[in-house]
Amino acid sequence: MTTSSRPAVLLSAALLALWACLGPACGAPAADRPRPDEHELVRGPMSAGGFQAILGTDDLSPGRHRVGFVLTSPRGVVSEPFVRVTLHAGGPGAERRITGPVDAAYQPWPVGSRGLYTTSLRFHSSGPHRLSIEAPNGTGTESVEIRFDVAERTRAPGVGERAIRSVTKTTSDVADPSELTTGSLYDQDLYRFTLAEAMEDGRPVVVVFASPAFCINAVCGPQVEVLSELAKAYGARANFVHVDLYADPQLIQGDLGAAEISPAVWEWNLPSNEWTFVIDGEGRIAARFEAFATFAEVERALTRLF
Repeated sequence: MTTSSRPAVLLSAALLALWACLGPACGAPAADRPRPDEHELVRGPMSAGGFQAILGTDDLSPGRHRVGFVLTSPRGVVSEPFVRVTLHAGGPGAERRITGPVDAAYQPWPVGSRGLYTTSLRFHSSGPHRLSIEAPNGTGTESVEIRFDVAERTRAPGVGERAIRSVTKTTSDVADPSELTTGSLYDQDLYRFTLAEAMEDGRPVVVVFASPAFCINAVCGPQVEVLSELAKAYGARANFVHVDLYADPQLIQGDLGAAEISPAVWEWNLPSNEWTFVIDGEGRIAARFEAFATFAEVERALTRLF
């Protein structure tokens, strides 16, 4: 892209982003929506043996979704290769089994000792649902459950929808990398293009919305590191963009309540603080991952587009 063409491209992308924010994808004005970094995780009750499930993916609607959860025990995070899950729909007294039991696979994070269980489940209706989980406890199995609601439609853009062409910050817009990311990892390949520009050349795009230094809840992990590894492996065939959760990372001094959310995060109507989207060459969302997604999970979604 030439220097002379960049202003026109930015103006065009800005108009597209503005149009998107006037439609349903952007929801209510930012002031009327909860901040994604204040999103409260859905936690199940403690089992008799001290196990608890924490739902990592609660932006759900009728249809098929990747469902992820962390499982804790008195000894720490449960990391057995598989646990068995059964999905139920309906409230107490009117509950019916929908799916299962099926396996949920443990997805370890590349650093630390935590990880997320994930499985693919189809929801047939909105309303109350319950996930029952059977996990090894050393002498047998532990029964854990978590209740949550499925909405009529997701808040964040769904698979098959048009991706929003947000005009995000790039290396050419800032004097220092600290203005682009809260993390210590600075991979300039993730900030070469705005998200709008990355969607212009017909190649797939992987975009991560996350704050590396302030990933502080139980279900978010080192997602930007995964994005950087994907860019190294597939940078000739796709574009990769990181958008920090915060608009001015260099100004954050630990007081997240005073930190401004990035405009693109509001434009995408993201309800929680860590998201990965895979976008096809026509600008439609091919896969979405709420909470941490492994290299292998995102790679599978990306390579289907080649």
